[in-house]
Amino acid sequence: MLLVLTCSRLALSAAASPATPRSNPQPTSAAAAVTFRVYGYDEGLVGSSTANGHVIESNDHFVALPCFCVLSSLGGSEFQVKITYNGTSVTAPVWDVGPWNVDDNYWDPPEQRRWPDLPQGLPEAQAAYENDYNNGQDGWDRQVSSPGGIDIGDGTFADLGMTGSDWVDVTFLWLQPAQQRFDLPPLPDHWGDIPTVWEDERPPLDSAGPISDGRYGYVWETGHNVPDEILDYWYANGGWRTFGLPLSEFYREVHYDGTIRYVQIFERSILSLDLSGDTSPPLVIGDLLGYTTYINPEAAQPVEPFDNWASATYFPATGHSLQNGFKAYWESHGGLYVFGYPLSEEWSYTNEDGRKVVMQVFERARFEWWPDMVGTDAEITLGLLARELMIDKGWLDE
Repeated sequence: MLLVLTCSRLALSAAASPATPRSNPQPTSAAAAVTFRVYGYDEGLVGSSTANGHVIESNDHFVALPCFCVLSSLGGSEFQVKITYNGTSVTAPVWDVGPWNVDDNYWDPPEQRRWPDLPQGLPEAQAAYENDYNNGQDGWDRQVSSPGGIDIGDGTFADLGMTGSDWVDVTFLWLQPAQQRFDLPPLPDHWGDIPTVWEDERPPLDSAGPISDGRYGYVWETGHNVPDEILDYWYANGGWRTFGLPLSEFYREVHYDGTIRYVQIFERSILSLDLSGDTSPPLVIGDLLGYTTYINPEAAQPVEPFDNWASATYFPATGHSLQNGFKAYWESHGGLYVFGYPLSEEWSYTNEDGRKVVMQVFERARFEWWPDMVGTDAEITLGLLARELMIDKGWLDE
């Protein structure tokens, strides 16, 4: 029963996205990765459930591929893809099945496919739509009305800068063994013992013993070592109230495009340390985690520009404003360098235990004002964005 319901919903998703091909639809395999060019849709369907049981939210980050054989577990990331569109790349887990088919593993060689007479990288739906393959029908004998090979969650779709269905390059990361990725340079001086983690692998989140060689401070509450350079920045800009406690050890993070960073995950932020030697002391900067979290759709709408005054500032860079108590907090706790620009206006929410909270999202933080805590140091707090991200990826328990 679940299979039938899921397939019916996936068919509606595909049919709702008319195809307007604008580039060569033939699959092209990159030299160093299993990558094919396919047609992608914005999945939408907020409030529906994916094939692995995830309830779709606005601004959600996942994809659907047309085979149950690569479906990740609920909240998991066993199967991930990297999508590239107009030079922007985003990695997302496979949490749903579709479009059109549920057994079309088109990324595998023909001898391993459900449709062995099709070349690797060519979705059955695309072949049906363009070449009348299988009489123009999908695996359920439905007439294919568009050549889709991937559905993309709203948040991932927006991160890619997509505004409508289009051709995208998809790299199937589980098909790329670590030893075939690329050779890594030596670790920097004094950091030869830190772990290396690829972007689709779980970071070193487990507690560790203290390292007593002068490079780190140790946070006993969570059992992690923090490099002195990051610890100095942490203390200078608000400590645990701004960044939270460390959730990981310090490590080298490697991306499939060749980017290498040296990072540490905290509850509210992911901080990177520039070890290139270009700055002294090394530059510390927080990731733009505000782009990964939920924003109320109405609050996400830009506001009309206005002249700044004592209690309100307008930011042309994002089309949003900063006002009153949040403005005072932003200015007194690090401002643009620590928090970034506002990505929304304020909006209110009542949580499950009946507490009201007013929120506003910035590039590197989510501000939360709790009316029941007025007059205390917990009146304004910052959301646990990095912790929430680790939970979403299936790397931490709630």
